[in-house]
Amino acid sequence: MLRRIRWIATAAAAAMVVVVVVVTLTKRNEYAQTSTGLVPAPLAVGDALEKPYLAPKLKLIDESGKATSLRAFKGKWVVLSPAMTLCHEVCPMTTGAFIELERQLKKEGLASHVVVAEVTVDPWRDHPARLRAYKRMTGADFKLLTGSVPNILALWKRLGIDVERIPLEKPVPIDWYTHKPETLNIAHGDGLFIMDPAGQMRVVAAGMPAIASGHKLSSSLHGLLDAEGVHNLKHPEAPWTAAEIVDDIKWGMGMEVPASSLEHTRPPSSQVAQEELSGSPNALATLHDQADRLLGSASQLRQRLTSLHGYPVVVNVWASWCPPCREEFPLFASASAQLGRKVAFLGYDAEDQQGNARSFLKGHPVSYPSYEGARADISWLTPIQGTPTTIYISPSGKVVHVHIGYYQTQNTLNEDIERYALGK
Repeated sequence: MLRRIRWIATAAAAAMVVVVVVVTLTKRNEYAQTSTGLVPAPLAVGDALEKPYLAPKLKLIDESGKATSLRAFKGKWVVLSPAMTLCHEVCPMTTGAFIELERQLKKEGLASHVVVAEVTVDPWRDHPARLRAYKRMTGADFKLLTGSVPNILALWKRLGIDVERIPLEKPVPIDWYTHKPETLNIAHGDGLFIMDPAGQMRVVAAGMPAIASGHKLSSSLHGLLDAEGVHNLKHPEAPWTAAEIVDDIKWGMGMEVPASSLEHTRPPSSQVAQEELSGSPNALATLHDQADRLLGSASQLRQRLTSLHGYPVVVNVWASWCPPCREEFPLFASASAQLGRKVAFLGYDAEDQQGNARSFLKGHPVSYPSYEGARADISWLTPIQGTPTTIYISPSGKVVHVHIGYYQTQNTLNEDIERYALGK
């Protein structure tokens, strides 16, 4: 399988320190009061940069051969991603997702305010004529940009994306444009950037595009995928969708959206969760065997955490009477089924009536147990101001992050688990 290079932090990209977006108790109450009306558009999948910075002032060339640059798009929001026309693992999926993004922007009336662009990581082969042919073949109706080798490499270095020429693996693919065997391959990072109308990079999203349910990758794009690409299409890593990128753009614009339009995750059935979690280590398998149970007090939670040393732990503090807790519970059901073979998930039912809590768990199954008690009873772990709160604990037993408030999307929760529990 071809080696793919993930996001690499470089000195040039030192400004890319992401903000941890804290949802306060006030925001939680606002959500509870306005869940049937308008709510602020969520930052659905990307990370906001704490210090936005101007896009590099480097000369580029569009598919028509016209000189341009990222700063030429000032006055509009820009969504851009690394890509290449001879990529067989991820880039065809990016093109498909961007085609869908263009459709959704038009549907939302935002197309005139947003530029969508793929910028090549292969300046050696992606000349304007090839880019034009790629647009004709795939139906892409957005900007394709290339440039000189020094400028393209400088651009991606500035944005923190590593680009590396690597040997081809056999069987050598055939170049769809020249109809001759390919001569080299480029390993590069996956993800995208969102730039604001002032020309500043504002949001980054590391991960692979996912083709949303109800949509299919066109045959021309699917035909470019190799075996690894087909696998990525079915199982994208840290996936993002066109709809989520639209939400991130709306977030940047400060727009509001109907609460009913926010993503609603359908949790896996208990049977599916059990199948996903089969083969878990004994300490984690015991948690799965105790799914949906209330086990005891805060002191017993403390003992359980001690027994879980060596595993990262995610503790979700919830209550059956808490609307945001109910809203995010399906997200934890999905995350625990997906990641519960590596991460220990636990619940803490705070300031609740036991009968109500048991009834809630019966109707909202998760693959892990909960403990119960007052918020003050777990102050030894971290002060709890309200529900929901999610606590991330390292394998050594140290609290490494506390998320106050509810999670709005599956990707946001999964990314925090990857970052704070798994250290990725």
